[in-house]
Amino acid sequence: MSSVLAIVRDLLRTKKDFKLTNKDGEPVEDIVAAKNISFGSKTTVFSLDEVTDFEIEGEKVPLRVVIQCWLHRGSNAAEYLADCQKKQIFNVSFLQRTGLLNWLSGSSGSLQISKPKEDERFGKKSPAAAAATNGKEGEKTGNGYSTIPSNGENNDVNDDPVLREALSRERVLLDHNSSLRGNKPINFSYLIKDAELKLVQSLKSSLHSKKGSHNDSSNGRVSKSADSSRQVPRKDPIILIPSAASSVFTMSNIKKFLQDAHYVNPRDIPASQVDLVRVEKKFDRISRPIRFIVVNNTRMFTKPEYWDRVVAVFTMGHKWQFNNYQWNTPQELFQHCKGYYFHYAGDVVPQHVQQWNVQQVQLDKNIRFKDIEVVRFFWNSLERELIARGYK
Repeated sequence: MSSVLAIVRDLLRTKKDFKLTNKDGEPVEDIVAAKNISFGSKTTVFSLDEVTDFEIEGEKVPLRVVIQCWLHRGSNAAEYLADCQKKQIFNVSFLQRTGLLNWLSGSSGSLQISKPKEDERFGKKSPAAAAATNGKEGEKTGNGYSTIPSNGENNDVNDDPVLREALSRERVLLDHNSSLRGNKPINFSYLIKDAELKLVQSLKSSLHSKKGSHNDSSNGRVSKSADSSRQVPRKDPIILIPSAASSVFTMSNIKKFLQDAHYVNPRDIPASQVDLVRVEKKFDRISRPIRFIVVNNTRMFTKPEYWDRVVAVFTMGHKWQFNNYQWNTPQELFQHCKGYYFHYAGDVVPQHVQQWNVQQVQLDKNIRFKDIEVVRFFWNSLERELIARGYK
C-alpha cells in the first residue's frame, strides 16, 4: 500500500482540486482551523494531523507541515517563515522545503526523508544490502537515506535477479548536504557580521588614519592631542544572564566567578536583590581594562544603543528567556550576540541547544580548582569577540 505522502503527491501532481475542512467537513481557509484535507470528492480525505514519512531531525512531521509548504510554494523564505511563526506551525528549512516541493511537484523523482544511521553513513552496509531492504515506504539507497519512490509503489527486487544485481551496483547522486554526511543545513549568516566587523571596520579605520595623517603632514605637524580628542570613548559593554533562580549563574554568584575565578552554587548563598553588577577585566590584547555591566533583565534597556553594547548572553536553554529581547529567537539573537551555555559536567546538553550558535562551557559541580581554567577560557573567548567589535 502506498504511503499517505505518496498518495498526496500523486494528487498534487495531477493538479487535483483540494480544500481544507474542519472537523464538521466544512471548508475553511486557515490551515490552523482545518482538521482534514479532501481531494476532488469527499471520498479522498486525509487528516492533517496524520504523521507522514517525511522526517526532520529524526522526527516524522504531520501532513499539516507538508501542506503548509505546498500552500507557500510561491512564497519566498521570509514570507513562509513569518506565516509559520504567526500560525505556530513547524517551519521547514529552506533546503528541505525546496527538496520537498520539487518532489511533490514531480520535478524530483525521490525525496530524502530520514537521516542515515552511523554505520550506514560510513559504509558498513553494502549497496546490495541497502537495495535489498525495500519496504512499503520506500527503499534504502547506498548513502543510507530512505527515499520515497516517484510512483508511490513498491518493487519486489527479490523476484527479479537482474534488477537486484543492477540495484546492488547503483550509485546514488549526492547533493551537497549528503556529501557532507548530513541533511541538516547550517546557517553561516552570522559570519557576515564577523566579516563586517573585522574587514569593513578595519578598512574604515585605515582610511581615516591615512586621511588624518595627510592633513597633519600638510600642516607641517602632528597633533596627538587632536587625535585623542577625536576618539570617542566606548561605553561599558553588557553581559546578559538569565533571571531565573534555577540558573547556573545569578546576580549573587556571577561577580565572584568572573572576577575571582571561583564558582559558588547560587543555592548555597542568599539571593541578591540587585539587578546590576560591574566587573572589570584587563585583557592581553586590549590596551585598557574593560569594565563590564552584568544584568539579568532588559528593563533598563530604554534605548536601542543598549543592545549594541551587549557582547555576551548566558542562556539556560529556555526560549522564554528571550521573550523581551530585541532579537527574541535564538537563531537571530546569537547572530548578533556571543552566546554561552554553561552546564555542569556530566549533564546532557539539550538537542535544541546543540543547534544554537552558542559556546558550550562545562563547570565541575564539586571541584573548584578547575574554575580558573573555565574562567580563563571564557575571557579568552570574549576577548576575541571584543576585538572583532573594534576594541583595541
